[in-house]
Amino acid sequence: AGTRRGDKAEPGRDRARDSDEERLGRARAREKAMVFLDVLVNYGCRRWLHKEDYSFDEGGDKTRSSSRPSQYPLLGFKDRHLEDDYLEYLVVASKARIILGYVTAILLYSAIFACSWVVYDLGMWAEQLYKILSDEQKEAFKEYQPEGTWAKYFPMSTSTMYAFLCLVLLMFILGLVAVVCMYQMKRFEKHRTWIFYFTPAIYLVFIAVNGFVFAFSNQSYNSLYGPTSWILLLIFVYASPLASLFFTSLPPLVMLELMTVFVLVFLVIVPLCNPAGNLWNLIIEAATELGGNYARRSTLNNLMQPLILLCVLAVCVVVVSVIVD
Repeated sequence: AGTRRGDKAEPGRDRARDSDEERLGRARAREKAMVFLDVLVNYGCRRWLHKEDYSFDEGGDKTRSSSRPSQYPLLGFKDRHLEDDYLEYLVVASKARIILGYVTAILLYSAIFACSWVVYDLGMWAEQLYKILSDEQKEAFKEYQPEGTWAKYFPMSTSTMYAFLCLVLLMFILGLVAVVCMYQMKRFEKHRTWIFYFTPAIYLVFIAVNGFVFAFSNQSYNSLYGPTSWILLLIFVYASPLASLFFTSLPPLVMLELMTVFVLVFLVIVPLCNPAGNLWNLIIEAATELGGNYARRSTLNNLMQPLILLCVLAVCVVVVSVIVD
């Protein structure tokens, strides 16, 4: 955790002591190499964010009166060339944490994927059976399936769903391979900051795919744990691979974006907008059915605790990234 921005007014002071011309030359070379990423991610705001040209004298002392270069909250240095230097330094210093994050995500996701693969043959059997049914029988089949289960809405897409799940796992594996290659191969030395672009993109795809699947299968554990089982399903199946972000060292703004998208998708959009109805109402109904005020409040407290903990963990991920940064 010793790569703090304040201490990194010197992407090692050795780099910051280079002449302004050399530093600007490196920045231009990076911009040419990353033209497409800059257009998509950074270029639109870059000129607006660049408010100063922070420099060092030949002895390494700062030529500005302040002891440290000024920064934006979460957005980095106001000198965007210095911010580029900092990101180059950060991606090298975070090598072990980024690789560990990928390995953790792959292990967690693989465990969940392996468990779901156990029932793959049953899903394919139901899909084949559905194909030979008449139209009336198909409607009866859908009606028979419980609300909030995948087979009720997409009885012919079991193989498609598993294909997307395989694709997400493959993306994590290819991401790990790409990260290792970029650290090991000399030709990628000037492009290592790309890791800070494609890594969050992989997590966003993961959130999108799992959010869609969760929307149409949030009651899959109903028969075992009741109508509030979507809480367990969310925590242990769909959200658990995101625990790898505790180990992955990404810029704070990226972490904030990922956690914001996670909370919006899994705790706001899907619970409120899904075919099974408002999932938050299921919690209230489960507590109300118990009758007495104490039992109702106790049950409501027990059901809300895991979700509150999930939100706290999301905040902790962002806080950890700020501290490490």
